Amino acid sequence: MLRKPLSWIAAFGRIVAGRRARRTYLTLILLLVILSGVIRVRSYLITRKFQAVLAGMAQLKVDSTPEEELAKTVPYLVRDAKEYREGAHLNHVYRARFYSNDEDLRWLRWLQWLSWVFPSRSPGFSDRGVENKWDCLDATLKTAYLLGWRHMAFYAGVGVRDGVVSSIRYNIEPDIYAGAPASYLVVARSAHGFWRDRHQPVPVSSVDDENPDYRFGFVAGEFTMIRGDGASIGVAYTPDAPPQKIAHVYEVDLSCFWGLRGCDSVRQVVPRLWEDQGTLWQATEARLTSRDSCPDRILSGRVHTLPDLNVALLEAVGSEYLDVNREGDRSQELATDFQLKEVILGHPEGPWTDMRYRDSIRWPLSTTGSLANSARWLFPKAGERFLYFSGAQFDSCRIVRATPSAEAAVRTAAPAAKRSEDDVSGMWGRQ
Repeated sequence: MLRKPLSWIAAFGRIVAGRRARRTYLTLILLLVILSGVIRVRSYLITRKFQAVLAGMAQLKVDSTPEEELAKTVPYLVRDAKEYREGAHLNHVYRARFYSNDEDLRWLRWLQWLSWVFPSRSPGFSDRGVENKWDCLDATLKTAYLLGWRHMAFYAGVGVRDGVVSSIRYNIEPDIYAGAPASYLVVARSAHGFWRDRHQPVPVSSVDDENPDYRFGFVAGEFTMIRGDGASIGVAYTPDAPPQKIAHVYEVDLSCFWGLRGCDSVRQVVPRLWEDQGTLWQATEARLTSRDSCPDRILSGRVHTLPDLNVALLEAVGSEYLDVNREGDRSQELATDFQLKEVILGHPEGPWTDMRYRDSIRWPLSTTGSLANSARWLFPKAGERFLYFSGAQFDSCRIVRATPSAEAAVRTAAPAAKRSEDDVSGMWGRQ
């Protein structure tokens, strides 16, 4: 009774494990290896174009390189037909268009037969983004990704003002398409100053204050739907930034776009920028916890990079401790009344009464999310003078003692030029 079923099993075994079957398996494996190699070689050739643009941009100097040298220095640039004027100045833009291989998806759809190997899960996106980029790939894209296919999109733009390079920018998107608006892996740009239209103050974190000519974060315009440490990085530098730091901006490694594992973190792509950002955070924390948490260099840096900055010289009229009851906990809080002595810069507005210092400063790296404010005024006496900064949203050092050196730092610093190219209002969606 068992002979017939056993003979069928044996025959089936010979079919699936026989010489012809093994040849078929080997052929399929070789075809997949060849296909993967072709895809990765193509990705490598595309990244060579990106690298050529970046190498050329690294040689440009804002407010120095003449327009005639652009085409010789940076390949693939195309000048926009539209020009615009800003006062008496003539501006136009050169762009290296997006080099994207998304059209490959049309012929990669044949890989859907492998969907049983990499089944799709529910969409990973939400209003807060996605934690794991693998979750937002369907079966076809997962298979294509393992074979070496990557979403590749790169943008470069160079602004020219009166025949001289005035701004530089590039964006690199992640190696997966993360929906709209476009997500960015790396955003880098030059700037003269930082201001914001729509009557909203520019956020100035304590880290921005630490090195105002080399900033990470909002002012660069980075945005990503992929969450997590190392998912995105943005840097903005002024012409006064240290040359070695500017060089780091263009030291980009794109090998992960054609490598086996793909790009999991900006550490792989811009390791120098990642190190610079970490060093800057460490230096900021050391300053905030020191006795001199608001040094003069920070004050002059604000004048130099914030075109909308307001600075007022105030004189203390009197201080008193007020009882405060927060959720049943009673405490005392110092309140100080000031009077305006002089407008040093901009258009500062009062009122100047009932001003209070913060006990803590926001600090994400702390376990409590904040650090003790070492710059509090203690008990200001009548007649003591302070510098009051407004026109931006400062995390720290908004009111500092007007020592002779602090006043000199503010009064002698050259204010930043206010240019349309440095408006950070809608930078996420602007190219």
